[in-house]
Amino acid sequence: MTSFNITGLSSGIDTSALITQLMTLAAAPQTALQNQLSATQTELSAFQTLNTKLAAVKSAADTLALSSTWAATSATSSDTSILATGSSNALAGTATSFSVTAVAQAQTSTLALSDPNNAADSSAGLTLTIGGTSTTLSLAGNAATDVVSAVNSANLGVRASIIATSTGSVLQFSSTASGTANSFDISGLSGSLQTLTAAQDASITVGSGPAAYTVSSSTNTFANAIPGVTFSVSKLTANATISVATDATSISNAVSALVNATNDALKTIGAATGKGAVLAGDNTVSSLTQKLLGVISAGTSGKSFSTAGVGITSAGQLTFDAAAFASAYAKDPTGIQSMVRTGLATGLSTAGSNATDPGTGTLSQLITADNTQISSLTKQISAWDSKLATQKSTLEAKFAAMEAALSKLKSQSSFLTSVFSSSTTSTSTPSSTG
Repeated sequence: MTSFNITGLSSGIDTSALITQLMTLAAAPQTALQNQLSATQTELSAFQTLNTKLAAVKSAADTLALSSTWAATSATSSDTSILATGSSNALAGTATSFSVTAVAQAQTSTLALSDPNNAADSSAGLTLTIGGTSTTLSLAGNAATDVVSAVNSANLGVRASIIATSTGSVLQFSSTASGTANSFDISGLSGSLQTLTAAQDASITVGSGPAAYTVSSSTNTFANAIPGVTFSVSKLTANATISVATDATSISNAVSALVNATNDALKTIGAATGKGAVLAGDNTVSSLTQKLLGVISAGTSGKSFSTAGVGITSAGQLTFDAAAFASAYAKDPTGIQSMVRTGLATGLSTAGSNATDPGTGTLSQLITADNTQISSLTKQISAWDSKLATQKSTLEAKFAAMEAALSKLKSQSSFLTSVFSSSTTSTSTPSSTG
């Protein structure tokens, strides 16, 4: 018997997998753009890191070039109970002798409570006077606890508490600040306050005889007694001396900070431009190393920076000999200051600025270019998203139509086969005779 059949067309094709393969091929241009975007972002990150390092060089160089850096002073006291610090406004080479005649105290006063429930008259309230300024405080009740609540809630600079003593309860009032300007009085209580500790200013006496003078402070810290010097006292003492000197250590630390910042930048440049690194072969970035090291190797006014303790190793790193700097600075402070400020600091600041200036810096321009490229690539990738989505929808529609057509053909095939079979059977059956 002859058969007619169409099989495997409507159900034998994995159209989903086929569409995925076709879309992978169609997305190749977008994939290339995405790879380019990733590479550009990696490059941008490297440029930004370098920009940060070179900006740190410029910052350290600018700090070293400041006159205030070289005017730094240190202040030391002959008495260990006095702590002193000097600023750039202090006069190096000066010394001031004085005696501490009083230390600052905060007032503390008490009121013995014969009846804790009747410490004040709530109808009259309290009057708290601090440094000549009076404030009326309302009371919720007559009890000592009401007094404590009113005083503390006012937050005027006096704190109240109830102390349990061996002879009974006591209301204690304490100023939160020392000095006579913060002395206080409270009226309206059931009794008179007793002074436990009187408010007192700290005071020093400078010199002796008719020319002597006294300086007072509401705290134990004096900021204006010696120009540019702040010091704190803690006890009475006689004939203490505060001496002011140039703070060579602070200046040395500023030089060291610049050397460290430059070395950090050099290491980062080397790592970014080494074999196989993200910026390998980038001559613009590689040249930054020569520009930084060139400042050191050139020296200034025919003199080497090694005179000030700054040198270069064979590996292309800077070195700083603090002892050599200290010795040279002690011998020729003016000359070393000029060499380091106008030669080393200015040179490295210029190198840093040429790389990082927002408008003209080489690194800044590279960063701007990469940001522009990233913006363009992002837009192109987004456009491809829409294009590919449309293409996928078109493919899905075409394959769906194909499946429908194949399904219809299969149905027609089955029908024709059925008709053909019936016809063949009818023809083959013999006729009956009477």
